[in-house]
Amino acid sequence: MSHRPPFSSAFSFAAAIALVFTSANESVAALADSAWPMFAHDAQHTGRTDVNGPQTKPTVAWFSKTRSRLRASVSVDDQNRIFVPNGKNPLSAFDATTGLELWQSTNHRGGHADRSQPAVSDDGVVYQGARDNDLWAVDAATGATLWRYHVPHDGDVTTPPTLGGDGSIYMGSEALGAGYFYRMDPGGFPAWPVPGVGGNVEEDGHIVLRGSFKNASPCLSHDETVAFVSIKTNAIAVDTATGAELWRTRIAKKGFGSRHPNYAPVLSDDGTQVYFQSREGLWALDPSDGSKIWLFTPPGKQEIKSAPSLAADGTIYIGASKKKDSAVYALDPIDGSARWSYAPGVRGRFSNNQIAVAADGKIYGGLGRTLFCLDSSGALVWKMDLPGRIDSGVVIGGPGYLLVGAGKNLWKLTD
Repeated sequence: MSHRPPFSSAFSFAAAIALVFTSANESVAALADSAWPMFAHDAQHTGRTDVNGPQTKPTVAWFSKTRSRLRASVSVDDQNRIFVPNGKNPLSAFDATTGLELWQSTNHRGGHADRSQPAVSDDGVVYQGARDNDLWAVDAATGATLWRYHVPHDGDVTTPPTLGGDGSIYMGSEALGAGYFYRMDPGGFPAWPVPGVGGNVEEDGHIVLRGSFKNASPCLSHDETVAFVSIKTNAIAVDTATGAELWRTRIAKKGFGSRHPNYAPVLSDDGTQVYFQSREGLWALDPSDGSKIWLFTPPGKQEIKSAPSLAADGTIYIGASKKKDSAVYALDPIDGSARWSYAPGVRGRFSNNQIAVAADGKIYGGLGRTLFCLDSSGALVWKMDLPGRIDSGVVIGGPGYLLVGAGKNLWKLTD
């Protein structure tokens, strides 16, 4: 049985014209040219942008109340808009200068944004998963729904979608523990299976990962021929052209149950290592065959529950926690040894709140109600408290400013 997005006839015609136009001009939509267009900034999930954040303790430019706790980070486009995963709406847009809400989605039929951070393309489309089993494509200017794809199995779409340079959207669904993984084309149709090519792709275009595919965004190789995905206990590589599984490496004996953290994989800048997290620690694997290079295990029975971020020199930043004992670690990419660690000394645990890396090497993170900035040596530059718990990663929204979700409020903090 084939499953298609429910286009209106008018949209089907418009979509067809758009596809013909795209094909004729050999032009496809890619990531928006902004400071932070999707989860962890880019398709390799480096968590690093090419602009600087606040250099000193920032001031509040504005804060805006949203409709639920912000459990996923915001994304920004090149038109000064911020896209907020906003509970049961589940998506809103705010003006980055004023903090005023521009629109809210109203026809998502009860879907909940949960952990799915939006991804925005350079042709003005925002993609987001929701707990109504749908991937949504929304017009960035108006919030109007362009299309939605309904996963034909009960299971939330909590993975932050990843956009490829050819316009493909990589996303997945929990699917009651089966783990459905899709590559979608920009028109909302599954790109797998490829006619005449065999593999492990189901008829409606998904791969069954055989494990809990939840919250963890897929990452892509630099040439986008391979997608890396993480389930509770396995690291997996998939051929993006056919959907065929290339390798699978077991990285943990067991997972975390229903409260699954964001275990999004991250690829090194030189493409020689791909990083996966699990209950065992942070693994560096060979992207070609999944073999182990090294494993970092945090001290004191701390656990890693958020994705790592990468500095331009290859240093890996990761937060780990055990109850109230939390620290940021800077790891050497050669052997995974800790170069330094920083303990914020505040209540809170790292979970889904990955580090953001600026162009000048400063890093920004949030723990509990505290926001902090460190330099590349691990020295504290500044920290400040916000009136609300930080449940998602800090975003460098543009030159000199941060966007932080704390409780139900979105904050813009600037030099």
